[in-house]
Amino acid sequence: MFRKTILPNKLRIITAPMRGTNTVTILVLCATGSDNEPRGKGGISHFLEHMFFKGTRKRPTPQAIMQETVSMGAISNAFTSHEITGYYIKSGNVYLDRSLDLLADIYQNSIFDPREIEREKHVIVEELQKDRDTPTMYVYWLWEELLYGRHQHAGRDVIGTEKDIRSFARSDFIRYFTHQYSASNTIIIVAGNFDEARTVERLKHLFGDIRRYTPRPEGAFQEAQRSPAVKIHFKETDQTHLMLGFRTVPIEHRARFILDVMEDFIGGNWSSRMFDAVRERGGLAYTVYSNSQLYANRGYFTTYAGVSHGNVEKAIRVILEEYKKVCDKRIGERELRRAKEHMKGTSLIALESSNAVADFIGFQEAMTSRPMTIKEIFAKIESVTPAEIQAAARKFFRPERMNLALIGPLKNESKFAKLLKI
Repeated sequence: MFRKTILPNKLRIITAPMRGTNTVTILVLCATGSDNEPRGKGGISHFLEHMFFKGTRKRPTPQAIMQETVSMGAISNAFTSHEITGYYIKSGNVYLDRSLDLLADIYQNSIFDPREIEREKHVIVEELQKDRDTPTMYVYWLWEELLYGRHQHAGRDVIGTEKDIRSFARSDFIRYFTHQYSASNTIIIVAGNFDEARTVERLKHLFGDIRRYTPRPEGAFQEAQRSPAVKIHFKETDQTHLMLGFRTVPIEHRARFILDVMEDFIGGNWSSRMFDAVRERGGLAYTVYSNSQLYANRGYFTTYAGVSHGNVEKAIRVILEEYKKVCDKRIGERELRRAKEHMKGTSLIALESSNAVADFIGFQEAMTSRPMTIKEIFAKIESVTPAEIQAAARKFFRPERMNLALIGPLKNESKFAKLLKI
């Protein structure tokens, strides 16, 4: 399905040829994010991502970069997370050479014009305010702050604070770029319809001179929870937005695929337990779903719901009851089979596009350095048993791992803490 090539400078290239498509996606990942930022520089990973589109020596203005992208009819964007920053272009395969040249240029040759930095500060502050005004997004930030605290990288917003955003100077970007955007931290994935050998040679030419440098490691991380915890962000909203769940384990833990299966049948589809209990039978929410999020050194399992203010306590009780059922009784073979087939079917549909294939391979490589094929992942899913699911639930769905984050016109955290029993 894919082939990995490691250059002498330790840069990784992964190629995934696909038949039956006329597109190609180039995804360049840097294994750095907010977890790697120096103290007082929170949000610089995300800000730097923006600056890559503000001009290079060859393409000196944002307009030059955007016009070239538009002239190919391509889709181009970028993203930043706690552990990864990524840049991609998806285009018709006839534009592959131009896309490679453009992405290589912005990744290596951005000029960090001070005037563009000052302009972009205002843009990013507006993005920050937009995210804080979006409860379905902000509740995730609040949840991670509750779990890990703002004294740790894991508990801070990826976008940073307004104070830090406004403080950045050109020298900050150059210093961070020099330390983090090294060859060993860079992964390039090409997926779609292309000549594999020719593309690898082209990438060697375009990226082979990226310097070797030892990147800054992730910040130190500690967990010290001993009892259920609650955090409320008071906001006049039409709904209360809540996340209720538990700390789990990092991505390379053997429970990874058990948690993936649990996510699916607990709250990952329209026939899942949470959807049925909270929405279909309870009539408490329009949106309800579960999620297993695993990082390199930590993880959590959550259920989100948006409910009317008068139904918050009832929704919490219903969600907790569904968690408890997973602990108390093993899942039946029919329900487990339905979850596994749903996971496999949705994966196959998603992987029809070149950008999805690039994401699928790239994120595995960035997080584990050992990407699996879809067949290997299906085998892992198939191996999960009812006994393993119950054992995992009993290990993770415990009071000392339980957390509840809420956004709404609420104030009394102790009232909600009393509900957190399982």
